[in-house]
Amino acid sequence: MRALALTALLGSPALAADTCHDIDASQGWQTAAFPAGLVQDVRSSGFWSVDPALTPAGTQGHGGPEATALATRSDPRPLPEARFGALLVRFEAAGQEQVMDWARFHGATSQSGVFNMNVDAIAFRINEDDAALANNSGTMTVCFRYQD
Repeated sequence: MRALALTALLGSPALAADTCHDIDASQGWQTAAFPAGLVQDVRSSGFWSVDPALTPAGTQGHGGPEATALATRSDPRPLPEARFGALLVRFEAAGQEQVMDWARFHGATSQSGVFNMNVDAIAFRINEDDAALANNSGTMTVCFRYQD
């Protein structure tokens, strides 16, 4: 019976491994290295804010009345079409730099199913001007789950 149990344990597939990186709201672009391999899931967790007076936001950035109030600010953002506080993603593909918000990146990776991670590094940041980062707070954690 013990031999059977040991065989079942040794013969079972290995569990998936996560590679995670914390992205600080008070920093600009932060490069995160992800190993090559088959990625089965990409996810994020955490909250951050572009202003201490605002409720911390998730990957989509500040919404509702806070988004309306922030819309009056004239400072530039790395990705103007995304909300203040959105999680941004930057990587190079086919020799071209790609910059997008997390919703687009996550949607594309989810739709593709398991994909081959063949980009050396991906950079992440909060969607706010570099000059305004000092009063930001919070952290997002980005994880890639690899198929073993």
